[in-house]
Amino acid sequence: MQFYQGFGVGIRASVKRWKEGDVFVYPLIWLTCGLSVILRRSINHLVGIEWLDIDLIPIFLIYLIAKDQNFMAGCLAFFMGVLTDTFAPCQLGLFAFLYSAIILGINHCRQFLDFNDIKTSILFVAIFLLAKWSFLVIIIRPSPLGQFTPLIFFILVSISVLITGMITPFLFYFLNLVRGREHRDYA
Repeated sequence: MQFYQGFGVGIRASVKRWKEGDVFVYPLIWLTCGLSVILRRSINHLVGIEWLDIDLIPIFLIYLIAKDQNFMAGCLAFFMGVLTDTFAPCQLGLFAFLYSAIILGINHCRQFLDFNDIKTSILFVAIFLLAKWSFLVIIIRPSPLGQFTPLIFFILVSISVLITGMITPFLFYFLNLVRGREHRDYA
């Protein structure tokens, strides 16, 4: 009889965590980020927008920081960086270091700013992407491939940052709906 009571309490706690969204949302974020890294170029080619780089990973990272999941955001940044390094023709460790360093910097800003405000979140998604591309341009510039980086590149990065920033409120709202915590300031 004791075994069944202990087992029932475990199931009850698991169902409670499931209803609170702690069990479903975080694996969904990891899966979505992983698929985003793996399928990003294929989807862009299929749609015909190879020139755009819409990156969903910063949106999910800022969302995790806004929900006080700093450690999970750091782990997600590192592992998505490793996954990006695996599929990108670059030095291994570049994106892992880049994502982790940017998240560390943004995490230090969290004590001064409210990341639950959607305007702040959009701003930090844009800062994340601009820091990422600035660092990559600095690293790529000395290489022979860096000589052919046209000025149009900066316009394309700006358009990508703008589109990714416009996607941010919708993804935040969707993630809050999945978690069961709808907030009016994301509508």
